[in-house]
Amino acid sequence: MTSWAALREGLDAFTRRLPLLMGAWLVILACQQVIDLLIPDSLLLIQSLIQMAILAPLYAGQHLLALKVVRREPVVFKELFTGLSKWSPILLAYLLVGLLTLLGSVALIIPGIIVALMYSFMLIRFLDPQEGERTVRVTEAMSESVRITKGYRGTIFGIGLLLAIPYMVLVILLWISTYNPSIPSWLIDIVAILSGTLFLGPVQATSYMVVYDHALNHPRG
Repeated sequence: MTSWAALREGLDAFTRRLPLLMGAWLVILACQQVIDLLIPDSLLLIQSLIQMAILAPLYAGQHLLALKVVRREPVVFKELFTGLSKWSPILLAYLLVGLLTLLGSVALIIPGIIVALMYSFMLIRFLDPQEGERTVRVTEAMSESVRITKGYRGTIFGIGLLLAIPYMVLVILLWISTYNPSIPSWLIDIVAILSGTLFLGPVQATSYMVVYDHALNHPRG
């Protein structure tokens, strides 16, 4: 599966259930904004910990919604909050992966990227309906993500690059507009909307879940 094919399927899934997926993403963005407003930047560590505690289960729930949409299974909005029932292991796994990614990035940028790719499917392992009522441990979710992403990390990385294209185009347009005012402002506004997190967040989630579902059925050694 190529990154482009995964992104196309992810975009199709997003447009198919746009109100549901966009609504879930707006809840996540709203939580982020409330935390940013209530906790000053001077308390960055506390702000980051609270964000992780609140957002980790919501990110897991977002992936669950995206996965069900990709699989064309029945899904309702309240499933966004399914991760709250497994808050402790999800948060612990999220913290561990965040720490490993940070350490990898401090050492060199590339190891940090590799760590992030390896654990791209860690959150959904806690909530995947195909696992039934099985209790997934933190180490198990992490190791399973490493196993499932094997052979697909380049695809996942490519999705991120493709989703970054609108932002790169925006930067180029803004740079050109400083020397060439004839560029219409409406064009820059449209690119700015497309390059923002409003649409890219849920599209990234559905695209990742396209790869996840494909990887489960087509594991690579």
